[in-house]
Amino acid sequence: MQTFSDMQRSFTYQNALSHLFWVIAFGIYSALSSIYLFLPPMFALLGFLFYRTLARHDLGTLIVFSIMLLMIEAEKGYWFGSSILFFALLSHYVMPKLEKTMRCVSCIKVIFVLAAYIGYWVFIWMINSVLLLPMPGLDWHILFYMAIEFALIAIFG
Repeated sequence: MQTFSDMQRSFTYQNALSHLFWVIAFGIYSALSSIYLFLPPMFALLGFLFYRTLARHDLGTLIVFSIMLLMIEAEKGYWFGSSILFFALLSHYVMPKLEKTMRCVSCIKVIFVLAAYIGYWVFIWMINSVLLLPMPGLDWHILFYMAIEFALIAIFG
């Protein structure tokens, strides 16, 4: 029996299939989170993953997280691409300065979660005030979502 040591199985589409699975699973979760208010929208978690993927220069995964952010925008009624623009600006201008000045990793994660929710609300508020549109709403659920998503980022991030 002859062995071929240079032959391997082809896993060409393994990453694409896993990315597709995560997008479909997030679509189902996003639909459930709009029905059940105790489920957070995972906005800060996706923003953190977007930030880390942008730092690693992984284009395929960056596209997946961008699609998930666009799904949140469509479900919440925000401007198209505004979360991607916000997290790109946050990743490019704010986070490098924070990482240079602060050594506390948990503190940086807390600031990122606060910036994701409160900063994005301010970002949308500024866009709406320039365009003379009604201001976006902000309710008490945001505090609950920030606590859950910080715990998830602290555990998995």
